[in-house]
Amino acid sequence: MTYFRLLAVSSLVLVGCQDAIDLDPLDNTPPIEARVRPAPILGGTLTLTADDSLAIAADPDRDLVHIVDLDAHQVLHTIALAPGDQPQRVVLGSNGQAHVVLRGAGAIATIDPVAGTVTARHAVCLEPRGIAFHDADASLYVACAGGSLLHLTEAGEVLERRELEPDLRDVVIVDGEVKVSLFRSAAIIGLDGSRLEIPHLDGDVPHVAWRTWVTGAGDIAILHQMESTRPVPIDPEPDDLEDSAPYGGGGGFCQLGIVNAAITTIAKGRITTTPLTDSNLTVDAAFSPDGRWMAMAVPGVIRPEDRVEKSDKRSSRNELDSFPAVNRPSVQVDPRPDGGVSCNPTDDATDYGQVTAVAFAASGRLVMQSREPARIMVMEEAPGGALETIALAGEPRFDTGHEIFHRATDSGLSCASCHPEGTDDGHIWDFKDLGPRRTQALDVGLVDTAPYHWDGDMPDFGVLMAEVLAHRMGGKRQSPARGDSFTRWMFEQQRPAAASDVADPTIVAAGEALFADYGCKKCHDGPALGGQRTERIAGADKQVPTLRRISLHPPFMHDGRAPTLEAAVRDMVTTTRSTPAPEADIAAMAAYLRTL
Repeated sequence: MTYFRLLAVSSLVLVGCQDAIDLDPLDNTPPIEARVRPAPILGGTLTLTADDSLAIAADPDRDLVHIVDLDAHQVLHTIALAPGDQPQRVVLGSNGQAHVVLRGAGAIATIDPVAGTVTARHAVCLEPRGIAFHDADASLYVACAGGSLLHLTEAGEVLERRELEPDLRDVVIVDGEVKVSLFRSAAIIGLDGSRLEIPHLDGDVPHVAWRTWVTGAGDIAILHQMESTRPVPIDPEPDDLEDSAPYGGGGGFCQLGIVNAAITTIAKGRITTTPLTDSNLTVDAAFSPDGRWMAMAVPGVIRPEDRVEKSDKRSSRNELDSFPAVNRPSVQVDPRPDGGVSCNPTDDATDYGQVTAVAFAASGRLVMQSREPARIMVMEEAPGGALETIALAGEPRFDTGHEIFHRATDSGLSCASCHPEGTDDGHIWDFKDLGPRRTQALDVGLVDTAPYHWDGDMPDFGVLMAEVLAHRMGGKRQSPARGDSFTRWMFEQQRPAAASDVADPTIVAAGEALFADYGCKKCHDGPALGGQRTERIAGADKQVPTLRRISLHPPFMHDGRAPTLEAAVRDMVTTTRSTPAPEADIAAMAAYLRTL
């Protein structure tokens, strides 16, 4: 169904039925734009001191770090960092120090929680993500998005640099061994070259390792997503609405959708994965000390006011109508899963705010951090215990564009479901009547890159929002003012280059020259090296993608057929030239692309 046909049926009235089916109700809520527009949600910004007396909460939206006394329920210190530092992961070091990853600054900061001061600051790499403290030698390991793993002293001296592979996420130390997670593939790699893949489950594959940690029992736990490999309908006919759901179903009330959160534990070689139903955009998780409970930060949970009732979205015979409406809060505490499918539809109308981080104290109390409004909440006994709220300093960061991007539609899907952290999930979708399509990256800078989608069939964001967010994902149409706010927010999302610090400048320079010699710049032109035109390649029209941060977005090509940059370069040379390229040329061009 094209966008224009969508408009034609959006006010369809079924003869003989009392309900008019407004396929895409309109959200006219006045937009709000924060003074400093927040970046996409990162999650996992909270840690507790060893004695559980203090919570150290990083605030990437406001560039603050808060030190909170959990017994006195008060903020001891609010530490202001530089604008754009974007603090995220926090790890405890020796002598009570805390080390904070500054994703926006390419650095780590060392903090004295008692004094409330920054005692040191060290540049590490362009985009640090994960950090771990090694008790054996009181050292730090920092994982960088570009693929570098740095081994540092706590004073910031580099002991060793290893080049692993792009898209590193969290660092964990298990039985003295250092292991690193990969964000999009949700795999675990070791320094010895080992690689652990999470098994596929009945048509679903693992992606997006939001958080990887070591449990109290010494096992590895991974909060990640499971995404469908089954054909996905994007164009249900009006006559089929009663039996269809957006994108084949986003899940809900113990139903699995095409994207679900999942927990995988790795214990002594045994891998157990549990998909979590009703898991709208889950970005952090923690197990209770006794192993009985799991807390989850679910900032993308559906709000009651966003639910689309059957009278304005679906016919009265839709299967969802037979399920009761259940309030799902932004923090959920469920029995810890151990295989199967986890379903615990507890009705909880508590307004926790937009929770993005959770942590259990040794006593069993649960500590939660909300990004908006900014606050810490302490549940003395989880689940359901008394709740204490501690307000955090900092101006509001509620933003309509940010909200539209992260909040789940009635189908259970949000933009962030497939575009975590404002980028992409690395998944290849099988769309009915369209074929395989790899999720496109959003963190490359989208301004002046219209038209959109791989086929270049969506001329602007207004069409994209109406067709994808409203029609395909089952959300509301947005008013022009809200749509403009969302577009402006999207255009501001651009991360730095993913260049490797150890790239050979001679090979890179040769690769850049070859890139021009082979005619690649004819299509990959402009400051973004692409993204502004649709070209006919191998008999089909395809949008030329930007090459910004290209090394972080495997697999490559519109259908994901090229697993490596070398394979992608070789594919394009074969497609556009009559003679193949020498392998040395391909390697050089791939080296150049890794610096973008």
